Amino acid sequence: MKNNLPKIRFSSYFDAWEQRELKEIAELTMGQSPSGENYTDNPEDYILVQGNADIKNGLVVPRVWTKQVTKLAERGDIIISVRAPVGELGKTDYDVVLGRGVAGIKGNEFVYQKLIQLKEKAYWKKLSTGSTFDSINSNDLKGALINLPKEEEQQKIGEFFKQLDDCITLQQSHVEQLKQSKQGFLQKMFPKDGESVPEVRFDGFSEEWKNEKAKSIFKSISEKNQSTLPVLSASQEKGMIYRNDVGIDIKYDMKSTKNYKRVKPGQFVIHLRSFQGGFAYSSIEGITSPAYTVIDFNNSEDYSPLFWRIFLSSKKFIKRLETVTYGIRDGRSISYRDFSTLKLKFPSVEEQQKIGEFFKQLDDLIAKNERELELLQETKKGFLQKMFV
Repeated sequence: MKNNLPKIRFSSYFDAWEQRELKEIAELTMGQSPSGENYTDNPEDYILVQGNADIKNGLVVPRVWTKQVTKLAERGDIIISVRAPVGELGKTDYDVVLGRGVAGIKGNEFVYQKLIQLKEKAYWKKLSTGSTFDSINSNDLKGALINLPKEEEQQKIGEFFKQLDDCITLQQSHVEQLKQSKQGFLQKMFPKDGESVPEVRFDGFSEEWKNEKAKSIFKSISEKNQSTLPVLSASQEKGMIYRNDVGIDIKYDMKSTKNYKRVKPGQFVIHLRSFQGGFAYSSIEGITSPAYTVIDFNNSEDYSPLFWRIFLSSKKFIKRLETVTYGIRDGRSISYRDFSTLKLKFPSVEEQQKIGEFFKQLDDLIAKNERELELLQETKKGFLQKMFV
C-alpha cells in the first residue's frame, strides 16, 4: 500500500491511489496532418499544431495555419507531442487542428500535471519506439499507466499546481519584459546606421560618437606559459567561465596548457562560436585554448570594458560580423585581421562608463529574476515528485 501513497498530500486524505490507463480517465485524439496544399499563414484559418516546436512554456504558440480540419482539439485541451522529442506538453487557448506529431487529451488539471510528472521521469521516452526517430503510438499512449486518488483530492492537487504554474508564468513574463526592455534600450542608446548620436543618452553628453577602425581600439595579445592558472571556456551568454563550471567533463592534456593563452579581467576572447557573435568578455583570470584570440585595449584609460561587453555582444554587431566572416555556420573562427577592419562607433570614456554600468545593472536584474524563475521551476519539480505516485 505504501507504493500507492504520495510522500506529501493534503490533510484529511488517507486512501491509497488507484492505477488506471490513460484512456480510462481522459479522452484522446491522435493527430492527422492536413494535405500540403492546405497549409497557410492566414490567422483567419485554423491553427495547426504539429509538434513540440508549436508548444512553448506550456502553451500552444500559433506558427502555421490550415484550411483543412483533420483532427480537432478544443480550447483548454492538453496537447502532447508523440514524435521526437516525445512528451512535450502544453494547453491550447484556441481550437486547433492536430497534426500527425501530436495528440489531444481532454483531462482535468490533475491529469495535466500528472502527465508533466511522467515527462520529468522520462516515462514517455521509455514508452516511445521507432528505428529512425522516437514516436509514441496510439495504443501505448492510451495505455499509459496513471496513478490517481479520488476526484476531490485530484481537484485539490490540480488547484495547487495551477496556482504554482500561474506564478511561474508571471515570472516568465517579467523576465521576457526585462529582456525586451534591454533590447529597446540597445536600439535607442546606440546610434542607428548613418547617424553619429543615439536617440537616448544620459544628461551632460551631447558630443558626436567617434567612428574608428577596431585596430585603433583593440590589439591582439598572446601570453603563454601560464599553466598554473585555471582553464577557462568561452560562453556567449556568460562570457569566459571556469571550465570546471561548464558541467561537461572536458578532457585535456595538462602538458598542452603551456600553449594556452592567458586571459585577464577586462579582456575579450574571440572564440569559435562565430555564428553567435564570438566575443566573450572575461571578468576572471585564467588561460584558454590557443585556437582563440585574446584582445585587449590599446589604451585602457580611453575605454570602458562594460561598454564594450554590451557592444560586442549586441545583435547589431553580430550581424555586422557577417560582412567579414565566411563559413559562419561551420563554426569558423573570426580572425583578428578581419575584425580589425570594422569601423566601430563609440562615445567618450565617461559616457561609455555610464552606458556600461546601466546595462550591467539591467543584466544583473535580469539574472536575478531568472534565478527566481529557476527556483520556482525547481520547486514545482520537487512537488511533482512528492505529491504524485
